[in-house]
Amino acid sequence: MAKPSDAGARAGWRAWFTRHALDLSPLQSPGFRLLYTARLVSVLVYGVLGVAVAWQVWSLTQSSLKVAGVGLGLALGTIAGLLWGGVIADRANRRTVMVAGRAVYVLVVLVLLLNSLQATPQLGWIYAATVLSGLAGGISAPALMATLPTLVPAHQLPAAGALGALAEQLGRLTGPLLAGLLLARGGSSACYALALAGAVLTPLLLLRLQALPAPAGAAQRVSPWQAWRESARFARASPVVGGLLLLDILMAVCATPWVLLPQLGVETFAGDARLVGMLHAAPAAGAFLAAATSGWTRRLDRPGLLLIAAAMGWGLALLCVGWAAQPWLALALLVLAGACDTVADIVRGALLQRHTPDALRGRISALWLLEMNLAPALGGLALGGAAQRASAGIALAGGGALCALAALLTGARNRALRATGWQR
Repeated sequence: MAKPSDAGARAGWRAWFTRHALDLSPLQSPGFRLLYTARLVSVLVYGVLGVAVAWQVWSLTQSSLKVAGVGLGLALGTIAGLLWGGVIADRANRRTVMVAGRAVYVLVVLVLLLNSLQATPQLGWIYAATVLSGLAGGISAPALMATLPTLVPAHQLPAAGALGALAEQLGRLTGPLLAGLLLARGGSSACYALALAGAVLTPLLLLRLQALPAPAGAAQRVSPWQAWRESARFARASPVVGGLLLLDILMAVCATPWVLLPQLGVETFAGDARLVGMLHAAPAAGAFLAAATSGWTRRLDRPGLLLIAAAMGWGLALLCVGWAAQPWLALALLVLAGACDTVADIVRGALLQRHTPDALRGRISALWLLEMNLAPALGGLALGGAAQRASAGIALAGGGALCALAALLTGARNRALRATGWQR
């Protein structure tokens, strides 16, 4: 016979699980299930292609600089695509935009596959496919983000964001592992063949979505420049949306740790490539755990306050990483940093969608995605320069402290963001 204390403990665990477990309720929506399945397939394809393309370029050139050119081409294509994609998402049928973007991605993977089958694969074709990949993704991504509030009820947006974060981390963890296995057995061509199957499946899934016509009130006849000015005016006038975007910039520019991790692992902790890999994986582990236990976020009365706290937590965790004397402590702190970053992303995405009118949602989503591409690059340059003058630890500690202070000041000055809830 179970003791009352045992029954109470079990009840306590059940209550904890109910409160914190990942909220799967958005999957009850047929439209969201289609969109989410398409996203899962896409992130897996991205994970496989990222490793396969980098490995092929390295094998052809033995040049890390030319491998870096892949990232540059992807970023340039993505930025160009977002500049158009945000406007198009507010003017056209969003399902059509997503399907068209994913159909172009099929062409990208096909070019990579056919090039890899040549006796001498051409680097120029790889770069061209990379730029086209970024362009296609940049055009379709704002439409995808703007579509979410039409597929799930408003109170399920945080849960939908958590599921999206979980898919992103699964892709980052499983895609590279799968690519490594395929590269060992069949080379880059095997990776591209698998990616092609996923790329073909994605637009077929999206075609089954309901029609998503242009939102009412969207400016159809103004120039793209005027359309962007309208979205910028809205962001400046809205303390909530403007504060959300500002916090995102501060987190990325002040404290982007990725460029410092190799130097930190080798110089600070006297480690090798294995330790550097673990340092890179630690934030992803924290992000996965945060997404998997994010059920509690949907019950918050003041999620804006949580966002400010998460931004400060990101900065403080990285400050402590910079001062850590042992690698195990740095790894634990990076796990914490990854968890804070993912909680911030879940809350930020849901609040942006709730506080942005549908007619502007494509452009505001594109603006957020532009920040996500540009701000980390600028932050990486700043911290990389500081690390050359001092050390990786000092640079990371300084950036983390600056991030935490900036988030505190932003929250203190923005009463609307502190007080905002899930409602509009």
